[in-house]
Amino acid sequence: MKRKLLFTLIVMILICVSSLGLVHSDNIRAKRFKKTDIPTFYIHGYGSSYHAEKYMVDSALENGVTNTVVRANVRRNGSIRILHNYRWTNKSYNPLVEINFTDNHNRNYPRYASWFGQILKKLQYQHHFKKYNVVAHSLGNLDLMYYLLGKERKPAELVHQVDIAGPFDGSNIDGFNFPNNTLNAQSRPSQMSPFYRFFLTNRDLYPIDQVNVLNIYGNLDNGSNTDGRISTTSARSLKYLIGNRAKSYHQIEFRGWDAAHSLLRRNPVVSQKIIDFIWGKDETS
Repeated sequence: MKRKLLFTLIVMILICVSSLGLVHSDNIRAKRFKKTDIPTFYIHGYGSSYHAEKYMVDSALENGVTNTVVRANVRRNGSIRILHNYRWTNKSYNPLVEINFTDNHNRNYPRYASWFGQILKKLQYQHHFKKYNVVAHSLGNLDLMYYLLGKERKPAELVHQVDIAGPFDGSNIDGFNFPNNTLNAQSRPSQMSPFYRFFLTNRDLYPIDQVNVLNIYGNLDNGSNTDGRISTTSARSLKYLIGNRAKSYHQIEFRGWDAAHSLLRRNPVVSQKIIDFIWGKDETS
């Protein structure tokens, strides 16, 4: 009987110690990140969906960055439905918004830009945030740029912009792939796609000294200077467009097989870079 009581007592002590350790670990993890009401929107690319955003979103959840994830589902007619995985309440911090375009095989970037603006206005009206962040992958970067360089009034201020595998001056997806393209010392491309010329014409509309930019791109390191779809030249050409207007501009090249176009968004190092950049306490707000 005494042995049984002693064993029970030891088990209870171990459970308490373990629980305290987990709480302490969660507290340490939570202290690593800023907690604000600023939402972060994820924009997928051509032929894709919110599934392309899941790894990055799940990484943020697992690291204790947020307690709220919602999905903005956009139908082909532009109607928007907000789906709640973890409800967005007044106790939410660092809410994440997965954008899902049902019409995902369309290169009408201004239309997607308009839909993104409608999502932003809808959620801003509901939750009254004044600032927001964006993480875009592939052609989702063009949707974002058309929105940012559009002339319509913006309901909130962009704080952090993360561009992953951005085809800012074309790719083999959209038919504007320039194999021999080069950048000058200021990162201006020698050959320009129609949408890059549009961005260039309207770049003065990009908010000055407001946005912290992280441009991530891949290089298979096989002599092609591409991630399999986007050339490093095209990805790096973003700097000429907004580098001197951004509050800060950082550019990171990932090299090797796991820097392939579709793998970048599932690369754990990329996810950690994003987490540290947007929510790290030592980063500029």
